Amino acid sequence: MPAQSVSEAANKRREHILEVATEIFSGKGYRRASVADIVEQAGIARGTFYLYFESKREVFLELIERYFTDFAELLNENHRHLGNTFRDGGNALRAWRENVMRIMEYHRDNPHLTSIVYREALGKDEDFSERVDELSGFAREKLVAEFRMMEEHSMLRPCDLEIVVTIVMGSTVNIIMEHLLKESGRNLESLADEIMSYHIRALIPANLDADVVVRAAISRPTG
Repeated sequence: MPAQSVSEAANKRREHILEVATEIFSGKGYRRASVADIVEQAGIARGTFYLYFESKREVFLELIERYFTDFAELLNENHRHLGNTFRDGGNALRAWRENVMRIMEYHRDNPHLTSIVYREALGKDEDFSERVDELSGFAREKLVAEFRMMEEHSMLRPCDLEIVVTIVMGSTVNIIMEHLLKESGRNLESLADEIMSYHIRALIPANLDADVVVRAAISRPTG
């Protein structure tokens, strides 16, 4: 077999192990899951597992890293999208809603990975939670900067942005846990609309008509 084919086969097998491990960690929890569970469901020998990973812990850390990398890139993309919208004179609230949709879609499309990050890595294990704390800090930095953009454009009432960001981040985690992971058929459009409506009504300046602003943010093109 050509070297490239061998490499491709090895990469596919490694990915398969990671996919199976993600499902098992999501269903049983990291601590209850075992290498035996992974090799059995993956249909491989124990020795094959150890060709790719030294331990169950190494697999879990790689999954956390994968989530960190993918979600950090999504947050960067969202930040660029909102910044470009302000620069081009577009509808910033609509752009914010689009960012919310992308976040919801990412977690909906990666339910097992989301589950192990939020249910397992947010615990007390320093190796796991440290990486998630780093991502949380990164997300906070981006969100504060985005709210400052809105503040500069007179789109926010006077408020403590650090507290507001804490509220927004905490509610987002709970929405993901309660309405995406537990309600697999949840309509993301209506969920994003509810999120936007709530935050707009809480944060817009008193001189703006909340109903008008909400409609401008959540209305979708027809035709």
